[in-house]
Amino acid sequence: MRFYALLVFLFLTVAVNAQVSDTVIVRKPVSFGYKTSEIAREIKALIIHSTFNASFPNIQNPDTFSVKGVIKQFKQYNVAAHYLIGRDGVVYQLVDNENIAFHAGKSQLPDGTTDVNACSIGIEIICTYTVGPNELQYASLRKLIDLLDAQYTFTYILGHFDIAPERKTDPWNFVDDGYFRK
Repeated sequence: MRFYALLVFLFLTVAVNAQVSDTVIVRKPVSFGYKTSEIAREIKALIIHSTFNASFPNIQNPDTFSVKGVIKQFKQYNVAAHYLIGRDGVVYQLVDNENIAFHAGKSQLPDGTTDVNACSIGIEIICTYTVGPNELQYASLRKLIDLLDAQYTFTYILGHFDIAPERKTDPWNFVDDGYFRK
């Protein structure tokens, strides 16, 4: 009986670890919206954003949830996040974690830090003001947060609205099921 319990325990441990490590991250590096860091970054925050495509292939009829369209918009404004989660739950890494992505803008962490881009990792979720993230996106986000938190042990996991309350309202229609950590 003890052997059987040990086997079940080992199986469950492997299954839980597989759920975290089976996150497929598609590298899709961009050449804009970030800068390389001269020194090793002290990452203390993860910032969750929302984004959608408002103009690709054209303004009259945009493909709202287009990954290609979102990246095109990022290029237009010279911004980027480290990660982008599509409606199908696919996670795209746009910027290497050791680089400073331009995702937070003028903002401030609860401890007073104002150069948020320099000490954070940004995740964008494709959704709109009226259509929030779907279950595939939430599942991918949970896995990605767990994966990154194991590496960086974030002090803060916040929404964009937390660090720029006068300017930003995202992530939109987001169900905080224990994602945020202030």
